[in-house]
Amino acid sequence: MKGIITSLQRMSIHDGPGIRTVVFMKGCNMHCKWCHNPETWSSRKQLQYIQEKCINCYKCVQVCPNQVISITSSSIAIDYRQCVSCGICVEACCTKALSMVGREVTVNDLWEEIKKDVPYFNSSGGGITISGGEPLLQKDFVKQFLAHCKKNHIHTAIETNLSLGWEVIEELIPLTDLWMCDFKIYDSEKHKEWTGIENTVIIKNITQLSEKSVSLLVRTPVIPEINDTEEEIRNICQLLAPFSNTLSYELLGFHTLGFNKYESLGMKNELEGKECLSTQRLEELNNIPTNTTSPLRFEVSK
Repeated sequence: MKGIITSLQRMSIHDGPGIRTVVFMKGCNMHCKWCHNPETWSSRKQLQYIQEKCINCYKCVQVCPNQVISITSSSIAIDYRQCVSCGICVEACCTKALSMVGREVTVNDLWEEIKKDVPYFNSSGGGITISGGEPLLQKDFVKQFLAHCKKNHIHTAIETNLSLGWEVIEELIPLTDLWMCDFKIYDSEKHKEWTGIENTVIIKNITQLSEKSVSLLVRTPVIPEINDTEEEIRNICQLLAPFSNTLSYELLGFHTLGFNKYESLGMKNELEGKECLSTQRLEELNNIPTNTTSPLRFEVSK
């Protein structure tokens, strides 16, 4: 069995306890308009072009079998709609201005890459985090890899939007030490407007995970002019309050890191030009009264 990933991030300290290696799976059923990992949306390999690395040798234009690359006055242009991601242009590019995002790996391939990090896991209480994209779209591969990690006594975590059916999630509960889920917007219709799907299934899955008493971290990415109001955060807190004995809650400030990826992948960035959320505003929202009888534990991620 093979999975398709975009990258590995080593020495991460923000994706679960301790020092962790994060595996970014490719493919997502949400298209959040503030996403800083748009390369994970598609489940297929994608051609990426970084103009700053290009020396205008035009070898890519010469070798492209489908003629989707053309010469412009300043560099090259790519018709991403017609590109089949064959990778021939990537092989011809000597400066790596062109690259292919997404690669297939087996469980053993992935473990061979990651096992060198085990001493850092052991010394820090860290482990493996499976992220994305939406990793549950590749459930069978993720299940096999998590089982391999548990066999080797590695702490495991999943970052998921929890929008898939409960039967998918339930299979992975015995193999997952920590679940991390974004709850982005309280109103379901507004949630659909900004992410592409409603939040009804997400709420049901949070409820069922809490009933199973699993370790669960729920986070809200706070986006200026979208969900950065006291009313929004308070509504989410009141929704989560009944589960406060099994989950913790964290606010994540919006940033624009990764926004340059949109252009390099030929994708439209609908929030281009939006400024980062200030640390002061994040702190203000973190300190609002939640009007709940069971206060949630807040942790602000800066």
